[in-house]
Amino acid sequence: MRVRSRRGRSVARFSAAAALVAAASVCAGAASRPLGLDDYRTLVGISSPAISPDGKRAVVVVSTIEWSDDRYRRELEEIDLKTHARRALTYGRKGVSEPRFSPDGTKLAFIAADGTADDAKAQVFVMPMSGGDARPVTHAPEGVEQFAWRPDGGALAYAATEAQPKKTGADRFHDAFVFTTEPITAHEMPRPAHLFVVSSEGGKEKRLTDGDESVAAGEAQSTLSWSPDGKEIAVTITPNAILNDADRGRIEVIDVASGARRRLTNHDGFESEPRFSPDGLHLSYLHSAGDNQVNLTEAFVTIPAGGEGTPVSRRFDRAVHDTAWSPDSSTLLFTAADATSLAVVRAPADGAALSQLDLGDVVPQSPLDGAIARDGSLVFVGSTPRRPPELYHLVSGGKPERVSDYNAAIAALDLAGAERITYKTSLGLIGDGVLLKPPGFVPGKKYPLVLRIHGGPTSASLLAFDFQAQLLAARGWLVLEPNYRGSDNLGYAYQHAVLYDPDDGPGKDVMAAVDAVKAKGIVDETRLAVSGWSYGGIMTSWMISRYHVWRAAVSGASVNDWITDYGTADDADSDKALFHGSPFVAGNAAEWRKASAISYVRDVNTPVLILSDVGDNRDTFATSAMYYHALRDNGKDATFVAWPVQGHFPHDPVRTADVYARWLDFIAQHFK
Repeated sequence: MRVRSRRGRSVARFSAAAALVAAASVCAGAASRPLGLDDYRTLVGISSPAISPDGKRAVVVVSTIEWSDDRYRRELEEIDLKTHARRALTYGRKGVSEPRFSPDGTKLAFIAADGTADDAKAQVFVMPMSGGDARPVTHAPEGVEQFAWRPDGGALAYAATEAQPKKTGADRFHDAFVFTTEPITAHEMPRPAHLFVVSSEGGKEKRLTDGDESVAAGEAQSTLSWSPDGKEIAVTITPNAILNDADRGRIEVIDVASGARRRLTNHDGFESEPRFSPDGLHLSYLHSAGDNQVNLTEAFVTIPAGGEGTPVSRRFDRAVHDTAWSPDSSTLLFTAADATSLAVVRAPADGAALSQLDLGDVVPQSPLDGAIARDGSLVFVGSTPRRPPELYHLVSGGKPERVSDYNAAIAALDLAGAERITYKTSLGLIGDGVLLKPPGFVPGKKYPLVLRIHGGPTSASLLAFDFQAQLLAARGWLVLEPNYRGSDNLGYAYQHAVLYDPDDGPGKDVMAAVDAVKAKGIVDETRLAVSGWSYGGIMTSWMISRYHVWRAAVSGASVNDWITDYGTADDADSDKALFHGSPFVAGNAAEWRKASAISYVRDVNTPVLILSDVGDNRDTFATSAMYYHALRDNGKDATFVAWPVQGHFPHDPVRTADVYARWLDFIAQHFK
């Protein structure tokens, strides 16, 4: 799945549902056993941490699974950062997300569903922290996308989609629309999101934007950043609400009183995440010099009056994920994958040397926005390979302190250890990856090896807790997660190398990683399997076409025919960015066919399980169905399992567990 920072076929460290994965709460008496699939049913997820301005409290979204109803229950909990005591703030409220303290810390705003059944819409609620009910302060007909407190706490900015005009009679069937760059399954032209301001007490909203242009929303969601004096808001504006066109997003600064708008830079697009510094002297933003699969997303600092400014992250040579200002405005903090960890880097606004926060072996898994207090202390959700996600608190000059124990029971299980491996690639550069060794690993003993290839390509496998990887290792298998070229953790040259080489070069890197593990003398070379989802699925199909060493393969949400995907997916421009242009121009089609696994089905001799959602707009169901027919027509051993749901990966717990079970069982069957 291409994660919008803006772009990348990834499984967001496996999926939208698995991004909530913390771990399973299991019986304390079962501490010596390995992880099992049934543990998934009691997963506890932690997300969206917000810290109070005084740095004494944090609020998180806590997610638990209600298995029989096949849904996630999300509630807000407050954690005292000194005593670690927890307090429930909501109960039974649906759609809870994005908690944010008011600037004075006396109130909390968050998004939740308001209304009943099909009429329920996401609205901004505000609740007093001293006690009392939360109440909605917005009434957006189609729901709120995101919001931000005005610095004085007296108002909120929010983005929301306009209501569809009501139609009666025969007009209800006048629903044709002009198709442009939507996915092939689109049923309507998506409506733009617009910017509004409303009092934090509620009341009549003030509209600041209109027309066909849209505040960047959905996967491309913009930050809404107020100037410290509350007179302006910086936001990303896209030409329309079509996700594929979000790459043409640009930063604009909007005058709240008049609605006047001005461009921040002269860039043609690829801009996002504007943030005023607390003192109002600077404005930061993210920009890439073209599609961010093959170009680094960099953090820039400029002045509110405009101009490109300075690329403050460039010396770090990594793709930037997100940013936040230090309370004193002296430093822009940004996160970036670095080797097999995620760095939090300080970039002084005056251009001084970069430095990193010391996080030990903990890998952060939550954004910086709203997570930094006035004293500079930070809260984040983090994990290690053997410690599922928990909330951590970092005080300036200290080490991260774990302040929650939602998943202590699973941390006590017999989990797989993990380490970073390196290998020389055909580029002459050093690649890396994560190797999990099964519980009870004995040096010198040979184990089956399962590749679990990450999505993206603009992503990376890190030394963090991963439920599915642990589940595979619990079967007694080595699990290898290679960071092939195109991964965003090893610098521009490594990431850029996927340009014009979306399969063959990454495939060579994957095999170099396999050879590096083989050299350790611990691999049963008669039992190798390859698997992955999204770009990992693409690479899986490629690997079984070009390398014939596998006992089994699981290819999920794969692009097996690049030309078909270009004509049907919601991110066609990302496909085109990997090649020398459209497959329908000049002689380009041959290049696209050469990179498509479907061109090599006659060479496949590996049993393969193909997985897909019917409603996948990213790596469309069509290419998986075509690949299945091509394999079967050529007498190959192929099984195709599809889920009748929308999305790039099932978002519900029951189907997510079903994906894991089928993946695991297919490999186990062929390892016998």
